[in-house]
Amino acid sequence: MNQFEFDQLLEKYLNGECTPEEIAFVEQWSENMLSMATSPLSVSEQQQMETQLWEKIQQTVGIKPFRWKPWALAACIVLLIGLGIKWYTWQDSPEHLIRESIASSNWGVIDLTNHSNKVQKLTLEDGSEVQLNPNSTISYPEHFGQKTRTVYLKGEAFFSIKRNPAKPFVVHTGELVTEVLGTSFTIKSYENAKAIEVLVRTGKVSVYERTKAENTRKNGVILTPNQKVIFEKESKKIIPSLVEEPVVIVPPVQPTQLIFEDAQLSQVLQRLKESYMIDFEIESDAFEHCVFTGDINDLPLHTQLNLVCKAVNASYEQRGTVIFLYGSGCK
Repeated sequence: MNQFEFDQLLEKYLNGECTPEEIAFVEQWSENMLSMATSPLSVSEQQQMETQLWEKIQQTVGIKPFRWKPWALAACIVLLIGLGIKWYTWQDSPEHLIRESIASSNWGVIDLTNHSNKVQKLTLEDGSEVQLNPNSTISYPEHFGQKTRTVYLKGEAFFSIKRNPAKPFVVHTGELVTEVLGTSFTIKSYENAKAIEVLVRTGKVSVYERTKAENTRKNGVILTPNQKVIFEKESKKIIPSLVEEPVVIVPPVQPTQLIFEDAQLSQVLQRLKESYMIDFEIESDAFEHCVFTGDINDLPLHTQLNLVCKAVNASYEQRGTVIFLYGSGCK
């Protein structure tokens, strides 16, 4: 049964024209909607919702109260409440945000699920590229609106966004929103997972919790390359961190840029900061006169840090998005 057929069935039900089988089907559907409701309404709220929905139905299909049979009226009250809860729950859902963003146009929404065991690549109409992981779904409009480029993701995907300062690219993943102008990043948002992850490769990304009130200060952070954020669904905490394997963002202009000879530790860390766009902090003055000599080109960041720290008698640890160096320093 498609949406049009279901709408016709509901209209028949409201007019008292359904067969016993159709009545049973509609009432079972209504009971299912009530059982799925996450926020039960009080008696007064139910009565208010019933009145509002009743007036809306009268305006839409021209049904008059005196035509109703007693059994149909009683059943419809249950249906109205079920429909109301379903509507109030759905209109605040991320799926509804997608439909709402294109409501002013005549275009539909494309739902694409990757059922294969390989990454599926697609190019959106603005030139942005998406690499959709297996068992993941992306929903997007056939044509983007005038103000934003909005998509909805379930699962995991890597986005390479075509820059457009006049039209931000917005990804809805459950209760988390990722907004960019032009950059590349990965989002992991599986329904059964306890957290959502956003990992930035290039550019800047604004990540924040979706709220109902427009003027409410958003719970969020700005991410830069090699940073990530973990959003805990239950506690609503947003925890910024670094990606597991940071990569060079600014390639060396010369092959010898990361070859050092008696270089001050602060100079070495400054070069690494420029390459990875990661902040480093030295916690002790004991490293003020420490120098490093070595070739650390083409090595992973953690290997580079291990070599540098060994040379200056230091250790390092990551705290949020910053790497701290500490220890007794060079003798």
